[in-house]
Amino acid sequence: MSDKAARLPRVGIIGGGTVAAALVEEIQRSGVAEIGYVLVSSLERPRSFALPSGVVLADPEAALGRDVDLVVEAALPDVLSRFAPRILRNASLCGFSCTALADPETLRAIEEAVAASGFSCYVPHGAVLALDGLADGRDIIETVTVTTTKSGKSFGVDPSASGVIYEGPAREACRRFPRNVNVHAAIAMAGIGFDRTFSRIVAVPEQATMEHRIEVQGKGLEWDIRLSSRSLGGVTGSYTPASAVGSVRRILAGAGVKIA
Repeated sequence: MSDKAARLPRVGIIGGGTVAAALVEEIQRSGVAEIGYVLVSSLERPRSFALPSGVVLADPEAALGRDVDLVVEAALPDVLSRFAPRILRNASLCGFSCTALADPETLRAIEEAVAASGFSCYVPHGAVLALDGLADGRDIIETVTVTTTKSGKSFGVDPSASGVIYEGPAREACRRFPRNVNVHAAIAMAGIGFDRTFSRIVAVPEQATMEHRIEVQGKGLEWDIRLSSRSLGGVTGSYTPASAVGSVRRILAGAGVKIA
């Protein structure tokens, strides 16, 4: 039996925010894996991770050189774009900044890395439900519309903005709101793609919740899914950390939604 088969899987985490902290806490609590590293942008303003010395790193070269089985990106789209091909040479990857995948060059680089290495790239469930259904039914699904409603401040626009601030293909929504529509990107990747998935972004002044509506129609099917959660600060909703943990558990168990 190989060393990898005999030990717990090792997970590397990129990010120092709410999702990363939830993953660290759950992995430690459950013992489902070992944490190989947590890569943060700076050690000067670290989140309080209860980890041994040398596990939390700010040097990408030192972190990405470590032997892990799965890397979970929970940082920013440009981080996923920069590091994904390199990560996939030696490990599988789950990227939470899914809007990065709307860039054709980024997606192509990921697909080429997967083809060369044999590792896998996964899209997480994040703040949304039904990704498995979208993946299973993509051949018979005809239309997908995703509507996200929250405050203008949460979208990074004028806090007083009210009404529809964008309608159109998910690819352009990802370009305009890269930190706010990862749900749209995950749905597009799991389902019928960035250009056929229709995005609607609605601002409501001072709205405390993040609301998503997913409308799917196809041959013999019609789904209407609504989700609502409160913000934990910034762009993260209250359901997202729990869902993130579930996504990683599924991947480690051999499941999960693959994009490549």
